[in-house]
Amino acid sequence: MSSGAVVANERSEERMFTMRWTLITLLLTVSMFAGGQSASLASTRTQDERAIIQQRDTLLKAYDAGDVKTLSEIEDDTFTLAGDFGQMTKQQHLDQVRRREKPQVVSRTIDNQFRFYGNVALLTEVDHAVDAEGKADFQTTILWVRHGNTWRVTHMHYSKVNDKP
Repeated sequence: MSSGAVVANERSEERMFTMRWTLITLLLTVSMFAGGQSASLASTRTQDERAIIQQRDTLLKAYDAGDVKTLSEIEDDTFTLAGDFGQMTKQQHLDQVRRREKPQVVSRTIDNQFRFYGNVALLTEVDHAVDAEGKADFQTTILWVRHGNTWRVTHMHYSKVNDKP
């Protein structure tokens, strides 16, 4: 092999070595950023879940206490409520709460499951409620929409699950 061919071969090997390390470095950098993004997404989801749970708890407390002002702030203007009674608008719901004779005292244990679709969250839960009349379990689906930094409820559907036919 001539000295020119040896030099060319050495340069080729050097380039291959450099390209391999560049590729390895690039792959490590990309995987690091991808891992950081998924951690960031998980962190954001956790924050969103906490914010929605806090809003939901405030909503339920306001409902139990007959606090129409707080309900109105958390319920979106297009809010609808559905159940075995049919469906009602936000205004009908607020009027119903306003007409109640006394606040409800309710103790709850709630099992949650979230699904997120951009600025929309679907919360399904089983609400194990106990009040003066006894125990009741409700299967509830709540649709939340983010408005800026605030989550507002746009639709809620619930069904009592421990009624005996």
